[in-house]
Amino acid sequence: MLGHGHGSFNMQITETQIAHFHRNGFFLIPNLFDQNQMRQIDRLQQDKEAAWEKTAWPEGMNVMACQFLMLGEPVLQLAEHPSLIHCAKQLLDCDRVHIGACGCGDASKIVSADGRRRQQVHWHADGSPEVKQVSIRIALDRHDPTNAPLRVLPGSHVRSREEMREELTQLEIATGQHKTLPEQLFARHPHEVEITLDPHWALVWTPSCWHATGVKTAAGPRRAMAWNYFPPGGRQRDTAAVRHIYGAEWTQWPEARQRLWGLID
Repeated sequence: MLGHGHGSFNMQITETQIAHFHRNGFFLIPNLFDQNQMRQIDRLQQDKEAAWEKTAWPEGMNVMACQFLMLGEPVLQLAEHPSLIHCAKQLLDCDRVHIGACGCGDASKIVSADGRRRQQVHWHADGSPEVKQVSIRIALDRHDPTNAPLRVLPGSHVRSREEMREELTQLEIATGQHKTLPEQLFARHPHEVEITLDPHWALVWTPSCWHATGVKTAAGPRRAMAWNYFPPGGRQRDTAAVRHIYGAEWTQWPEARQRLWGLID
């Protein structure tokens, strides 16, 4: 067991859930963290957000990971919980994992590069079918149909990028909104699942699934926290952010924690 203060919950996933994950790319479970833990994270995020917004982060650094890591020990211990690590090992069929691609905060604050007046994320996949990963996503605010809910296309994590891109492009052209070939794709897919993510639930999924969001029309924030588990030899992401946020402190971490965050082999 890593560190301390991991709480008392114990999660066991079923063979049916494992099969659902491999077939569809996701499943939902009750939020494993109690109300006190969630309130603590909520307060920390609100306390740190202003400093995060004012910071000039190094170019190319995952700024949402920086906000996650700024929250410190409480979020590190959530991601390090032995039950979640065991779950990830089961889903990835491996005996060791490392953590990366973490994030916390309101992503809608940085998803506006395309100039759309209403903030929305286009269809994409964070990795090809060869990229093995398990992500935990927990909402801090309710992501309902007015608050840019995540839209996931079941089974798309095992299909080629070329096939998926063509299928979604044809659906986008069919909306009749384009005179030239569209670059960003938002059109509804007949088999997509729109996930209303409530803080009472947690999404376990692979971001190799093609996903987008609905349009944010509601006032107020759309906050979430998330982190990924990767198998040995898998993607190394956010080690630079860990070193940047924690400075020399990370070198004093137990070796098991350093390995879990991909800082050492």
